[in-house]
Amino acid sequence: MAFHRPLLLASLVALIPLSACGGSDTIVPEGTHYHYVANKALVPTNNNESREYGLDLNGDGTVDNQLGMVLGTLAGMGFDIQATIDKAVLGGSIILLADVQTKDFASTAAAGVQVFLGTNPQPPACNAAEEVVCDTAKPAVCTGCGHHLTPAGAMFSIDPNSPNDAALAGKIIGGTFTGGPGNLSLQIALGGSDAIQLDLIGARAKASGITADGIGTLTGSTVTGGIVFAGAISKDDIDTKVIPAVQTQLGPTIAKDCPTPTVAGCGCTDGSTGKTILGLFDTNHDCVVSVDEIKSNSLIMSLLAPDVTVDGKMALSLGIKAVAEKAVFTVPGQM
Repeated sequence: MAFHRPLLLASLVALIPLSACGGSDTIVPEGTHYHYVANKALVPTNNNESREYGLDLNGDGTVDNQLGMVLGTLAGMGFDIQATIDKAVLGGSIILLADVQTKDFASTAAAGVQVFLGTNPQPPACNAAEEVVCDTAKPAVCTGCGHHLTPAGAMFSIDPNSPNDAALAGKIIGGTFTGGPGNLSLQIALGGSDAIQLDLIGARAKASGITADGIGTLTGSTVTGGIVFAGAISKDDIDTKVIPAVQTQLGPTIAKDCPTPTVAGCGCTDGSTGKTILGLFDTNHDCVVSVDEIKSNSLIMSLLAPDVTVDGKMALSLGIKAVAEKAVFTVPGQM
C-alpha cells in the first residue's frame, strides 16, 4: 500500500435565515428559498476528481483539496470510500439538506446557499428488514432503499444538532452560483455507513444546473452539474474524526487479508493490501492497527498535514460534490 502526497468520509454524504458570513458580508441573499436533499454525494476517486471537487480557499489561484487527494489515493489502492458514502446516503444515515435563496437561477447579485443535516425522512429511507446492498466489485455499486430520495419531494426534519451558521452568500452568473467564505458542516462516511460530521471553516460553494426541482442531475452513474462544497478542517477534527474513521476503514481489510494473527506474519496473503497496511502502521506487531499508530506514522502526518491557513488557523482542505433533488423541510424563522 503506497501513499503519495497529491489529495475517509461518508457522506455520502454524506449535502435559517440566510445572511452573509465571513468575506461575503457585503452580500445579503434575496428572493425565494428553494429546498433540496442530496441524492448523491461524491468524494474524489482520483487526482482529477480531487481538483474538480475542490475550490481555491485562500485566494492563491490554486484548487485546495488535500484530504480529497488522500481519499483519491486510497480509492486507487482499493479502498472504496465512495461505496460507503453511497450506502449511507441510500440508507439515510447521511442526509444533507440544502437551502438555496435566489431571485433568479440564471443571474443575480445576491444569492445564498445553506446546508443543514437532516433527520426523520418521510417516507423512511428503508422499510423494515430492508437494507442497502453493495456488490463486491471495485468500484462497488450499491442498490436498494433510498425511498426518501424521490422526485416528488420527500419531507425531512432538520437535525437538532445541525449547525445553524449563516449562508454562503454570493452571486449567480451565467447559471453558476459562487459563494463564500463562511462556515459549513457536511457529513461523509469513511469506515462504514455511519456518518461523520465535518465542520468546515473558510467554506465556499460553487453550483451549476440549479432549478426549482434540483441541483445538477444524476442519470445512472453520470453526474451533470451539481454543487461543490469546499472548506478546511481543523487539526482537532483531523485527530478526533478523520483518523479514527481511517482506522475503522483499515480493520476489515486487515481481517480479510491477514486472518490468523496468532501466527508469524499474521497469516497475511502475500502481496495483499492487508499485509501492506500492517507493514506501514503496525509498529508493535500485534496484527492490529491502532489510532495512535496511525497518528504517529510519519507518512500519515505528512498526508494529513494542514495545507491552508484560514482565519489565521492552519487547517486541512477538503472538497466534495453533490447532486440534489427537491425536498420539503421547514427552517425556523424562514418566510
